[in-house]
Amino acid sequence: MMFSACASEPNLTDLQKQIQLLTIQQEATQKHEQQTLERLGTIESQLDEHDFLVGELIKTEEEANLDTRHLLDKLERTSTTLRDQIEQTRSTTQRRDQDLSIRVKALESRLDNMVHPPRSTPVETSAPTTQAPNAPNGGTIDNHKQPESSPAPNTENEASAFRSAYKVYLNGNYDRATVEFQRFVKHYPDTTLTPQAFYYLGESLYLQKQYDPAQQTLEHVVTSYPNNKYRVSALYKLGQLMLETDQRPKAQELWNRVIQEFPESPEATQAKEQLKKSGLS
Repeated sequence: MMFSACASEPNLTDLQKQIQLLTIQQEATQKHEQQTLERLGTIESQLDEHDFLVGELIKTEEEANLDTRHLLDKLERTSTTLRDQIEQTRSTTQRRDQDLSIRVKALESRLDNMVHPPRSTPVETSAPTTQAPNAPNGGTIDNHKQPESSPAPNTENEASAFRSAYKVYLNGNYDRATVEFQRFVKHYPDTTLTPQAFYYLGESLYLQKQYDPAQQTLEHVVTSYPNNKYRVSALYKLGQLMLETDQRPKAQELWNRVIQEFPESPEATQAKEQLKKSGLS
């Protein structure tokens, strides 16, 4: 019996030690599980915060894209307005330059008349006479021949007539401007201002929507004055006329001619803009 008691006592001790060890392991496991749960909670919290931040970022991006679209639309409208203003300013400046050119020509003509005044008809004076030996009844022969008078130049009248018609055109009275430019080209068919007068005659007709005579007049500028600076203006205006009368291929052809033949001209820049704006490029 004593042997059995002695044999079982160490077993009990071992069991107690194993139980204590298992208890310690269980506590460690529970502690580890608690730490793991806490870590998972932290990760879940971070994930929630991440999802929130991602949502805010997407929302911000959408708002930014919307603001960007609004800004681009506003910039496009502003750009269109500025292009129109630039076009108007360019047209106004061109007209003013042309008006100044006319005034300069008139002043140069006036100055030339002052420096080189027209010859006036000399006053007739009595010249010495010689009795002709064979003249009947003692007649005499005039030894002095009266010089012929030369006509006075009409440059000043030409410049004045053009200024008058051009002023009417600038005031927007295109009906009257048409009449005055027609009168000018009739009275001055071959002067330095004639090509310009034909161009503004065509422009006046165009602005009154008299397209057929306007086309004929502008084509006359193109064909009859190939070296004149108003040829490119006439080509460009013909393109506008063709677009206005729904002849889009012809308008495209004319504007391409402007770009090819006069690449450095303001009309070439305007032609490129018109081709793009009209969907012809």
